Amino acid sequence: MRRIKFILAMLMAVVIMCGCESSNIELPGSSEGTAACEIYRIEIASQTLKAETTALEGETQEQMVEYAFSKMREKTDESNTAVPDDLELNSVMIESGLLSLDFNSAYSSMTAGEELAFKTAAVYTFTSLDFVDYVYITVDSNPIQMTNGQYLGKLGREDIVIDGNISAEPTNYEILTLYFKSEDDTGLDTEIREVEVNPNQPIERYVVEQLILGPEDEDLKSVIPTDTKIRDISSADGICYVDLSGEFVSKQTGTDSDAVAAVYCIVNSLGELEDVTRVQFLINGEKIDNYNNIMDFSMPIEPNYNISFE
Repeated sequence: MRRIKFILAMLMAVVIMCGCESSNIELPGSSEGTAACEIYRIEIASQTLKAETTALEGETQEQMVEYAFSKMREKTDESNTAVPDDLELNSVMIESGLLSLDFNSAYSSMTAGEELAFKTAAVYTFTSLDFVDYVYITVDSNPIQMTNGQYLGKLGREDIVIDGNISAEPTNYEILTLYFKSEDDTGLDTEIREVEVNPNQPIERYVVEQLILGPEDEDLKSVIPTDTKIRDISSADGICYVDLSGEFVSKQTGTDSDAVAAVYCIVNSLGELEDVTRVQFLINGEKIDNYNNIMDFSMPIEPNYNISFE
């Protein structure tokens, strides 16, 4: 599976801007150089995930991870744990920045909302350690299978998208109409997909994330470069502003019709949303006049549901 940038059909991606490293951090009342990390718990008053910088214990990296997990389990007067009472850590393995965590079967008993809160808290807690870049979760040595049948891969902070006030609410399910290029290259066909979404995140992001992941139907063709990143996305007055990374342009190596199809896969899919009538593309935060010498991106683009490449 691709990292889901939270296809989660998940969850999703995040930006709580308060990361720290686990070494050489001076804590109040501690000696200089004390190893520390951020422990994420659910603040009771706001029901949002908040971080508390905590001194680490342990001689090895694995022991530090186990200690951080034990701190995640703690409850205080101000905060609650995102870790279920019966969830146990079976094993820890660290290799080249990838932290693999294997949990007992209690993981599978979490509701969607509980899993979202735990997964977010875990990824943010452990990636605050300077030797962890990504977290990979298994249950009794088995990979986690999502509602769309794909497997959950490694997760980094860029893969779980939340804002500073994200709450640990249950996720919702949305039915998306996604457009992909037809196998015979003559036009676009649709794929209906149910995805698990966080109600605090714009549905537009999930649409584009699913398009980047590609079709599940083997009779459809993906034409959006898989390296494409969503830098930002929002809608106002019927226009959806989609800010993509430069890979959307530079990694488009197909035919001209593939490049045009990539645009209209996004425009038509977003146009299926109630509040979107046009799409304004930005590349690395800027409007561009020339998209691969075939389209003008300086103005919003309307859907074309009858587009043909014959």
